[in-house]
Amino acid sequence: MGEANEWALSVAYAVAELRESAGLTVQELSERIDKDPSYVYARLKGRAPFNLNDWDLLARAFGIHPMEIARIASRYAASEHIALEPMITTKPAELARRLTALESAPRTSGPDFDTAVLLSLAAEREIELASTDWEALRDGRAGSEVPVRALEIVAEYTGVALEYLTDLSNDEVREATEAQLELRTAIREVGAESVLARSVGDVSPAAMRAIAASLRDVQSRSN
Repeated sequence: MGEANEWALSVAYAVAELRESAGLTVQELSERIDKDPSYVYARLKGRAPFNLNDWDLLARAFGIHPMEIARIASRYAASEHIALEPMITTKPAELARRLTALESAPRTSGPDFDTAVLLSLAAEREIELASTDWEALRDGRAGSEVPVRALEIVAEYTGVALEYLTDLSNDEVREATEAQLELRTAIREVGAESVLARSVGDVSPAAMRAIAASLRDVQSRSN
């Protein structure tokens, strides 16, 4: 089907607005329409359009007529002041805390976090993310509406799940991600750089934090 055109992006905006009004996470909406979360995320990001069958399922999930989705989408399409870029409503202070944590933690491979490299990757993907945009996001000054694609490139560059930046209410993802960041930092502190590239996806957050504490304890005793 290819990437979404401007009308399809307007529909994505409409679906995002309805989802937020209904108080549903992307995971919950995906379950209601019996789709994989990655399917819904891809369409909210403009990678592909929602099809007509999706419209019916979405309308049922929201308890509205399918034409209501078209009505809201028409409002977005007709506006000259709204860029047709998938956005997500977030909590600026909490997002800033998480971005700061990613900026300071070692990456799973390659050099440490470098803003210039992040911005270069964004430019390659035609994602609008200037240094001032990054600083505003990291400092909590960017407002509650944030481009999803900007968060996507940050998640990819830092090696964390996108949900860590887009679903701030998901405590399970937050706990797992921050335990992994703590473990990365502990590994760096004791000089076990090669371990950073290994997957710890099957290790529980509690176990990762226990490993981090053990590494630091060993390092402290050796000093």
